[in-house]
Amino acid sequence: MPNVVKTEVQLWKQALPTSENQLQSALALAQDTLTPEEQQRMRKIEKVSLLGAHSWMTSRLFLRNVLAQYMQQQARDIQIEYGPSGKPYIHGGPQFSLSHTKGLCVLAVKPSNTELGVDVEWMRPLLRQQAIIHRFLTLEEQGYVLDSASKGEEHFLLLWEMITRKEAWIKACGQALCGQWRALNTVDERFTKLDLVEHEGRFYMLCKLDNLGSGYNATLCTEGRTEPSIRWMSLI
Repeated sequence: MPNVVKTEVQLWKQALPTSENQLQSALALAQDTLTPEEQQRMRKIEKVSLLGAHSWMTSRLFLRNVLAQYMQQQARDIQIEYGPSGKPYIHGGPQFSLSHTKGLCVLAVKPSNTELGVDVEWMRPLLRQQAIIHRFLTLEEQGYVLDSASKGEEHFLLLWEMITRKEAWIKACGQALCGQWRALNTVDERFTKLDLVEHEGRFYMLCKLDNLGSGYNATLCTEGRTEPSIRWMSLI
């Protein structure tokens, strides 16, 4: 098991295919490692998008291979379960959160029982930006985006930043909060981003993640009042 300290979050990243000419046959590997339920889900995604199915499969195999190092088990033996809100967990295992987007997935792992969430997004152009701003952002967050844009910062980059911050927080709080975007505020009344946020008496720390390459925006959210120590890991 990798060496960790109590306040440390270990981050792992994995490239995903971005076009069908990058796909390689990995069916045998999937059959050996993924559960029947996971294989069924992969086939369901494949009916819509072959690329999407292979990307999902790659991220799932990556998740199992990393967790196997922490659990000291074979990747195929890892028992991933789901809470009432759909949040995945492992009995007796570390806390973890996985996010994937075009060409990349990121996994955050923390050995203690405090919650965490990670979100990574490929910053593609957004249609109907104003509608998204008014539907998903609080008044303070709307003010932050508009105020920062007036100072010359790129509008769509600011919006993606807000999206990853809120998604990571939702994952840390529990996926039952999905659809309650405007119940979580990451900006104060002075249009200043908050690193320490609170929901129902529980505090969470928001940390921007770098080292992901051009075109990506990512945020890590951890339960507690202190900023975690972040260590990037590698399977190689």
